[in-house]
Amino acid sequence: MKKLFKRIKWLDVRMLLVCVIVFAVYSFSNRRNESREIQAIDVLFKGEDYHFVTSEDIRNLVKKNISNSSEISRSIVDLKNLEDELLENELIRNAEVYISLDGVLSVDVWQKKAYARLFSEGKSYYIDEEGGLMPISINFSQRALVVQGRVTKENKVELLDLLKLIDADEFLRMDLTSIVIEEDGTLVMRSRSNDYKILFGTFDEKKRKLNNYKAFVNYSTEVENKLDSYKSINLRFTQQVVCSK
Repeated sequence: MKKLFKRIKWLDVRMLLVCVIVFAVYSFSNRRNESREIQAIDVLFKGEDYHFVTSEDIRNLVKKNISNSSEISRSIVDLKNLEDELLENELIRNAEVYISLDGVLSVDVWQKKAYARLFSEGKSYYIDEEGGLMPISINFSQRALVVQGRVTKENKVELLDLLKLIDADEFLRMDLTSIVIEEDGTLVMRSRSNDYKILFGTFDEKKRKLNNYKAFVNYSTEVENKLDSYKSINLRFTQQVVCSK
């Protein structure tokens, strides 16, 4: 019985020693890994192909926040703070920062999408996918629908819904070039292919009016071939399209 007890006790000691050794090796490896210097900064743009910010912009911002990147150890790099700093840029929608085992600091960036370019009160902005205003980028000018007039708290959501409907439709996205928000809240649009005005009315029945416009253009092109003769296309009446020459 005593031999069995001693054998079990010795087995426990050996297991404890193994655990201590494993823990020591892991701790040493972890400390060594954290003390290694950052070797490079790798920037990868995710999502759709926009160029409002460049890889160099991102690298400069990262270097500014971690001083000299070649001399900074991983243990003192605040990744969450770096992500927050990147999100301060009004052209960036999301960012993820992480460090690989070989010492590369990777930055994944999702840029905002511009649905339209707004000209209002002598200033110009992009309207992003959440209805917010983006500054104009010095690196890239996106081809976008032009919006003129006042964008208010009351009409901002309706305008964004309309812009998304237009952007989701290939024909409308290519055909419509501008939207003017009049003082009375009604909309006037312009076509890329023709000189007529599109009298859209208010934001009510947006989808139906756009579908009516598409059907009218399709019919006029294939059957009548008279689009060039019209001065205005009135979509205010959802049951019909009224044209004037």
